[in-house]
Amino acid sequence: MLAKEIRTAYLALAVAIVCFSFSSILIRYSDAPSPAIAAYRMLLASLIIAPLALLRSRPEIVRLERRDSLLLVFIGVVLAFHFLFFVTAVKTTSVASATVLINAHPIIVAIMAFAILGEGSKWTAIGTMLGMLGIGFISFSEYGTDNFTGDILAFLGAVMESVYIIMTRFMRRRIGILAFIFVVNTACALMLIGICVAEGVPLWPYSTGNLLVFLAMAVVPAVVGYTLYNYSLRWLMAPQVSVIQLGEAVLATLMAAVLFAEMPAGFVFIGGALIVLGIVFVVQANRKNGRKDHDVAG
Repeated sequence: MLAKEIRTAYLALAVAIVCFSFSSILIRYSDAPSPAIAAYRMLLASLIIAPLALLRSRPEIVRLERRDSLLLVFIGVVLAFHFLFFVTAVKTTSVASATVLINAHPIIVAIMAFAILGEGSKWTAIGTMLGMLGIGFISFSEYGTDNFTGDILAFLGAVMESVYIIMTRFMRRRIGILAFIFVVNTACALMLIGICVAEGVPLWPYSTGNLLVFLAMAVVPAVVGYTLYNYSLRWLMAPQVSVIQLGEAVLATLMAAVLFAEMPAGFVFIGGALIVLGIVFVVQANRKNGRKDHDVAG
């Protein structure tokens, strides 16, 4: 029975990664401002998940302690900046650079775990150094170009995702998945709407094409991808999932090459290879220590 569940989890993860890889492609098809794209993605995702969450987890949501509610709102704010940085990065750098850098979060989590918790080993240190070298190689190779700003934003998005991972690992020990997703996604959507209002970004009107892109982003990566991703984490080790998640960068890069004739430069391949190698070292160290982290896609 367990073997069957694990096979199902691998299939769910594969589908989730395909869903995530469409995120950057869909962003390129929208000419709306980045804050509006991020806001609509999370607003529509929240509205889609709300009926199920309120039907099945309303008692848990209502009984949330004030401290837990505030922490969930904080996680939502962090997630909002993650999406804002990612969407803006995709619009200002190559799809390959944005998706590779945004998925470098295991490296950043390793640094945070060492700095905050004192956790780590020589393999973690080696992996972290390789990963940071890869991140620096991609970003600083584009220093002085228009892509450099996008690379920095993608890295900041990975930092936000790392904070999200650590906080999610802490909160999901006592809060159900539907209650967690509903509160966090709602807080995220409201934060992004607030950013749009503060920056004077219009929330309406948008063309039918843009609205369809917003809906596709909410359904495909946010609802379907995220749900399947979290299902896979129940049966697969999260560090293992982190490495497999890099498939998002590969698929998104291939689609960008076909759809937009966007071929990644050689330094992206070199930097990406260093990041992958670094993550492999970090994951192996985590697996040996029996640690389990909870991740989320971009």
